[in-house]
Amino acid sequence: MLDFSDEKVEAFGKVIFASKNHNIPALPDMNLILFKKESGYQAICINVEIDAVDNDAVKCCNNLRRTLLAYIKQMVDNYNGNVKEAVEDIINVSYSESELKSQLFAKYLQAKRQYLLSRVAKEHKAKSRKDELVNAVNRIFQTEPIRFNLAKVAAFA
Repeated sequence: MLDFSDEKVEAFGKVIFASKNHNIPALPDMNLILFKKESGYQAICINVEIDAVDNDAVKCCNNLRRTLLAYIKQMVDNYNGNVKEAVEDIINVSYSESELKSQLFAKYLQAKRQYLLSRVAKEHKAKSRKDELVNAVNRIFQTEPIRFNLAKVAAFA
């Protein structure tokens, strides 16, 4: 079993699939994590457990992009060109559970949390006392409501 608990996260983000052909079903956005290793970098698409390596971070992510495209092409070939069935299988794999996905997603969330906290600290240092007071009053009285943009789930639609 692979263990990523001691790995240093260099970056994190999303893999976004933008279809150029409207006849091809869309794939969901997937989580990406980039580790800095002694020998270079390792980029992992958490949802489908596919990775790529390189000595350069940008090249590593480009290698992951090519590997994901090859994976998608192979899935379509496995279904004899039936794109709909291939995409359904990729979606099912993306949302399946595994110990490795859990471990990687925990690292992803930890990195995202640290990133957001560092941004808050930087923004806090840059504000004047007057700005801090105005922000505190706005938070207390909630002058603008919090809004959510939720997608409907097919089972509840």
